[in-house]
Amino acid sequence: MTIQIAPMAALLILVGLAVGFSVFKYTARTAHGAEGRGDLGTSIAGAAAVVSVLAVLLTPGFGQTATNPVQPPPHPTESAANR
Repeated sequence: MTIQIAPMAALLILVGLAVGFSVFKYTARTAHGAEGRGDLGTSIAGAAAVVSVLAVLLTPGFGQTATNPVQPPPHPTESAANR
């Protein structure tokens, strides 16, 4: 069985991993206590927030108005209805 991931989803996953890793490393430098231990919860929350915002902003059709409004189907004329 082959699993296919859309390119946009793969990009979001990679960006989330990069953000999570960088937040983890940043909190490891600034954390008080055990040396070299980052805050895993903060890194996961930061990555989830960035991925969520990017997913909402990059989803096709988000915040865009329709260029061609949907028109209702035309009513049949009496000549077409009598056929």
